[in-house]
Amino acid sequence: MSDRRTFHDAVAEAVSAFPRNALCQRIDAGTVTITDYHGLLRTLFHQTFEGPSTFALAGYHCDPRHVDAKAYLMHHADEEKEHWRWVINDLRATGDGGPDPRETFPGPATQSYVAFNVYTAVRAPVARLGIAAVLEGIGGRWGGEYGGRLCARLGLSRAQASFFLSHGELDKGHVEDVFRVIDATELGPRDWAWLAHAARTAGVLYRAMYDAAAVTPPAAGAPAAG
Repeated sequence: MSDRRTFHDAVAEAVSAFPRNALCQRIDAGTVTITDYHGLLRTLFHQTFEGPSTFALAGYHCDPRHVDAKAYLMHHADEEKEHWRWVINDLRATGDGGPDPRETFPGPATQSYVAFNVYTAVRAPVARLGIAAVLEGIGGRWGGEYGGRLCARLGLSRAQASFFLSHGELDKGHVEDVFRVIDATELGPRDWAWLAHAARTAGVLYRAMYDAAAVTPPAAGAPAAG
């Protein structure tokens, strides 16, 4: 049986496990390079670009009983819809010479994460909040810390790391907002099981993107067919 505690434990574990990825380990070891940074931005671009659409998709599929969840999902879609521009800004500001990320396909790790968001939005829309809780938790707990270390290691200005530093500030407190919405929603054991599953899976898939970024060249992603 799954319940609120099971879900909260899944989120806490996913957040605490996040630094155990190859990119963060390079930052900790002081071996991170600008190539790693560009690879990370390109790895995260499609997640940032597509994420708001999956919030809206989940809101559309919400059960009529889940009006608070629906409202939050739609609001969050609107709030996050322009964050992909930070990624492009940071790539340009740090001299990346690769193609516009909008003209590339996501790599396998990013594609898996995006696909899981779409699947969850359609099959168990409330569980999209479970994914959000993990990312908001990671951003609030680790975004500022690792963003600061990354800037220090690479000599980046705030204008060259707007994606990470802005999320590190904006995500603080957001996870509590997600939990409040979930607590205000009428949920059964199956819903709690989905929330816990979504949180665990999101933690693994999001970490995998940071693993992939540590071995991804600056111009990651094959050009999209045009």
